[in-house]
Amino acid sequence: MQLMRSDGVSAKSKFLDGHFPGNPIVPGAILLGLAEQGLRDIGYEIKCVQRMKFLRQLIPGQPFEVTVEIGDPLAKLAWTSGTDTLASARVELRPTDG
Repeated sequence: MQLMRSDGVSAKSKFLDGHFPGNPIVPGAILLGLAEQGLRDIGYEIKCVQRMKFLRQLIPGQPFEVTVEIGDPLAKLAWTSGTDTLASARVELRPTDG
């Protein structure tokens, strides 16, 4: 299930400061935060990350999407750009309150 699709993270985003000068990449914590936003839209939040694997860098302005396969007990998250998988994670989810 698609959680979110983006035309890319702006190169002017403050969280890119220091990641890395001259060759900026989107930090993993931001990738998780974007997934969390999409999960909240469908009534879940991340309880804990069991494993996360980074396969390719996400650079500013690069279009991408985040998908989830909700399983029991773990869900699978994937960040992709075109046919490339950028990162994947296995996470425990819990329902959001409300």
